[in-house]
Amino acid sequence: MKHASSTHNSFKTIFRAMLLMAALLLVSCAEESEPYPNLVTEFADIHTGANGMFVSMTTDDGATFSITNTNTKPHHPNATYRALIGFVPDNTEKLPKATIYTLESVHVLADSTSTRMHNPASVESMWQKGRYINMHLSAKTHGGKHGWGYAIDFIEKDGEGDRTHAHYHLTLHHNQGNDPLSYSETHYCSIITSKLPEYEHTDTITVSVHTFNGIKSWKFPN
Repeated sequence: MKHASSTHNSFKTIFRAMLLMAALLLVSCAEESEPYPNLVTEFADIHTGANGMFVSMTTDDGATFSITNTNTKPHHPNATYRALIGFVPDNTEKLPKATIYTLESVHVLADSTSTRMHNPASVESMWQKGRYINMHLSAKTHGGKHGWGYAIDFIEKDGEGDRTHAHYHLTLHHNQGNDPLSYSETHYCSIITSKLPEYEHTDTITVSVHTFNGIKSWKFPN
């Protein structure tokens, strides 16, 4: 199943009704003096069924949940979307369930080596989990559209003949375009490590970012 592309605005519109339902559940709990639900916030893949409705989500550590409150407007059928999801898990049944309360779209970064640009961005955090390298970024904007991706700078390989280990050196691609640097806007991004050419899970990845304070790098595993 492929990750489907989507803008922040359209993604939020799809979930407006769903989040309203979740908010009503919170109010109901408060009125009944029940404990506030333990909200878990994680990057995850959210999946649609044949009818375009969201049916399940999979976290980066491989846990799968069926979704109890889905979108009211159908989206692409049999697709996968990447998101930062705030949810309450229910593990009391054989198939764990999740009620979603918050959701932010995540850019799934593609190889942009041939069109690379390195306009600066701030890095709040970056980490590896499962098959993803995840980023919490901040960019200056005036409401314009930015381009995101990664560039493969070079690949170091150890040994000859049978491949033993590779070290991938990547740089964040950020195209500011003509958008003025007016205020900060949060962006969440993920790199699917398995899509790097000939990547194996024992390999090393270094991701560099052109920030407002120079180039900074993160190495995984660290």
